[in-house]
Amino acid sequence: MAQTKKVKEPSIVIRPLGRFGGLDNLHLMLMVLAVLLVALLLVVSYGKPILVLPSNNTTSTSNTTATHTAAQIKAIAERILASYATVNSSLSLIPFISNISSMRVSYLPDSGAWYVSLLAKNPVNNVIFSLAFMINDTNTSRITPLLQSARPSQISNNSVVSSGVVSLAGKYACSNSTPTHVYWFIDPYAPGSVQSLINASAIKRMYGGSVNLTVKIVIGASTQQVGSQVGLANALYLSKYALCASQQSGFSAFASNLNAAYAGAYMSQNALAGIASQSGLNATQLDACISASSSVLSTQALLAQYYNVTYTPVAVVDCHYLTIPQTAQEALCYANSTLC
Repeated sequence: MAQTKKVKEPSIVIRPLGRFGGLDNLHLMLMVLAVLLVALLLVVSYGKPILVLPSNNTTSTSNTTATHTAAQIKAIAERILASYATVNSSLSLIPFISNISSMRVSYLPDSGAWYVSLLAKNPVNNVIFSLAFMINDTNTSRITPLLQSARPSQISNNSVVSSGVVSLAGKYACSNSTPTHVYWFIDPYAPGSVQSLINASAIKRMYGGSVNLTVKIVIGASTQQVGSQVGLANALYLSKYALCASQQSGFSAFASNLNAAYAGAYMSQNALAGIASQSGLNATQLDACISASSSVLSTQALLAQYYNVTYTPVAVVDCHYLTIPQTAQEALCYANSTLC
């Protein structure tokens, strides 16, 4: 087995999504939103009627005093949704659970603003709920969320292009389009990351050689916290085993066995070696990969910075589409329709 040695790894701040990828926090949030929705309906029921001029999302609003068209507002709304990825809460999942095909925009002449509404689905229980916000017509950077409790501090140039798919501004499709590449970023000790390896192995099995999925390690806050207790070199073994196991045909068995043994706490090298052996991994290939992994982790940290990875687990499909494990298949279908 590889000998423990002191290494200095580049660090990157990664915000974990939470247990099961943060979805249980989202579940709680949705219940709060439901209460807010009821309150909003009561206000609308007893409040002053508002004149709303509907739009078909594609035509100009020449019969109103609006300075923007519905199509322009829809494009701005897609950027607003993508910008929620930077909000430091479970609301960062909004870009990936929003159904932009359900988006409706209407101009409100009395307020000089656009009303935007769309549907979203809670991945935990598949409950459909509504999202809504107002966009000022003369200053589209003025946004008023009607149901969400927070708004993005800055609107990015990224945009939600389909359910579970965010197009990354300034990033382009991989030069080699066959097979379709998937970068699977994890901070292994971050909540949801080890569990996401099950999703990754399932995609590998489902698409075979048509998809080149590679696990990318980022040494984020969760791994660093474990490292402060047991030593960073020891904490990094989970990263190195996950990385190297993903390169072997026994990755699916390793992901399953690791999930069965992982309890959200530090895992020693001996424990990981036992799981690798139980999963039928090639020990010689594994040891060689682990011994050479320090330089690989440094390169992957730079890749995470390039894609501005701020939470894990998360995936980048075809070098320019951001998604989460639960919607990775949707992103693959969007990037390459021949896969679906």
